[in-house]
Amino acid sequence: MLAARSPWPAAYRADDVEDVESASGRTSVKTYLLEAHACDAPTRDPLAFLKTAGAKLGLEVEETGDRDLFRLNAQGDDYWCDTSMGRFWRMHTTVAVENADKVRDALVAASPWLDNVWLPPSLLEELPEKTASELQTFSLSHDRTLLHPSAAPPADFDYVSMRVWASRAAETLRKLRQAEVFPHGVSIRSVKLRADTDSGSDEFCVSEYFHNGKVTVTGNSFDVHTNLVVNVVRLYRSLVEKIEREFALGYDTDQVRLNGNPVVVPVEWTLSDLEYAVSRMFASVEPFRLWGLPEKVADDHYRARAVDLHVGQTLTVDVTRQNVVIQLPRGTCGNTVVRFLAALQFHVNSDTGKALLQ
Repeated sequence: MLAARSPWPAAYRADDVEDVESASGRTSVKTYLLEAHACDAPTRDPLAFLKTAGAKLGLEVEETGDRDLFRLNAQGDDYWCDTSMGRFWRMHTTVAVENADKVRDALVAASPWLDNVWLPPSLLEELPEKTASELQTFSLSHDRTLLHPSAAPPADFDYVSMRVWASRAAETLRKLRQAEVFPHGVSIRSVKLRADTDSGSDEFCVSEYFHNGKVTVTGNSFDVHTNLVVNVVRLYRSLVEKIEREFALGYDTDQVRLNGNPVVVPVEWTLSDLEYAVSRMFASVEPFRLWGLPEKVADDHYRARAVDLHVGQTLTVDVTRQNVVIQLPRGTCGNTVVRFLAALQFHVNSDTGKALLQ
């Protein structure tokens, strides 16, 4: 990969500024983590896929001196898409965050074969230890208002959002967990990590990793940032591939048959109106991104044949007071399971599915 062999390019340089976009026009580097469907057009021919998707969005797509790195131009703004890790892509830019977010969102929406990398709360919390970096800041989020009618709020907190700066952020997070300040927990939405070189030089980066695959970066070394983000992507890849192995989602050698074992997720519901929650889960909107018409098959038992808006597959989902059971057909990505469980953690109970996301 070109960036891994090069110092911080002029187009990416951030010169140790804060990761807040300043009035002077300086902006932090943004890296967006994307997941392409493993057995379809994006991974077979990334350039052709990007040109087809880009044509719908007014993006110009060009090759570079690196066969896995492509330049995307949107109305004069440059984005650099690195596809060297197979189905897991990284798109870098210094464009202002509101514009960069729109381009990322539009690119994902342009095809069912491309989605965000969804970093579940449990993985975000483990990143400092697993990447040998220092936790500087973290943010917490929990919002049950999405899944309950306003006339029937839950018994405890229905919405919590907080961002914590602390000289000992990791210790502060541990104390919050141990004190059980928030019933049913609050899920990690982002973590800010500082990474340095092992050589004793003054090269470093400070990166905030968000649950939807966005990374904002400052520092003085693109190499350090690249090494850290590659480590994070590898951890995510291991999680997705583990899920695909455990539930037999991977294609066999002739890439024709796929056996999808059911995923059984115990859920301690924090919502009184389960029927309303189910209707919202399959309403096609973020964050579940599933569309279906649930039917009531027994008391507190609902079933939906739902279309996953990522790859267009139809999942059969049974929801009861005890658990959620998902039947996964051929072609389902592990990404679908990760996204679904992360959404339950943010909007129902932060402990949901933790065992599957380890």
